[in-house]
Amino acid sequence: MKNFLRSLGVALCGLVTSVLVALADVAFARHTDFDLFTFSIWIIVPVGAVFTGFAAAYGYYFGSVRLNRRPTRSLLLQMVAIAGVTQLLIYWLGYSTLVLDDGSKVADLVSFRQYMDVTLTKAHYRVGRSLTDTGEVGSFGYWIAGAHFLGFLFGGLVVYGLLLIKPICGTCDLYLRFMARKQKVFADGEAAGAYYDRLFTLPVEGSEFASLIRTDAKVDKAQPGAMRVHTTLHGCPACKNQLIKESVDGYNGSSWKDIAELSREVKLPPGVDLVPVFRD
Repeated sequence: MKNFLRSLGVALCGLVTSVLVALADVAFARHTDFDLFTFSIWIIVPVGAVFTGFAAAYGYYFGSVRLNRRPTRSLLLQMVAIAGVTQLLIYWLGYSTLVLDDGSKVADLVSFRQYMDVTLTKAHYRVGRSLTDTGEVGSFGYWIAGAHFLGFLFGGLVVYGLLLIKPICGTCDLYLRFMARKQKVFADGEAAGAYYDRLFTLPVEGSEFASLIRTDAKVDKAQPGAMRVHTTLHGCPACKNQLIKESVDGYNGSSWKDIAELSREVKLPPGVDLVPVFRD
């Protein structure tokens, strides 16, 4: 029964944010003539749909963490179903609130199905730097709508993935809470390795470990080969045990790339509190 109520609470959180996002999207489009949901790059890359999908699904993340309900297949199916319903809701809100220049409501003149057919097939898109008009897209508009759905769904799946990788207390089976973070940037792999290799050879409750965590490491301007180490402290809300997650990324001259094989998690002994160390 407890798990059922938690699942219901998570579903309600996701439903609420989905409805709110749909309302916000339509209201924003009405006031600015810019529909974020349908914004795409080169027509078929649904950037706006991905963003709105992520925002709509964030309620699932919030509910899952607050209610300590881990993601399941049923949650995934819910997210897929709600994604489709939310897209239809965006279309329906646009249909039900559209008023023509003469004051007549579109909903009083045509059916929702007719509105959808006109909206999708008569749409014009602008592409390229010169914003060339594509003309009416015709039946291809339904394929574009399909791309929007996939983009919206992808945004939701990103949220689902974040839940899957969120650290959990093995003792209490609860999501760990973020407590503090340190970031260090090193000029090269040798300097980063010296820190990375030494850190957990030291007793985590000792002064040398604390001193190493507190030591600043930064560079004025990252050059190719620079490395960045993220050290994040998490804690269990029940047993108060703590865990450190560490990730490393390298700079290739244009962007930072995660080095997955250097990611690690270290459980701290019971009773060890590193919050003061991280926040100093």
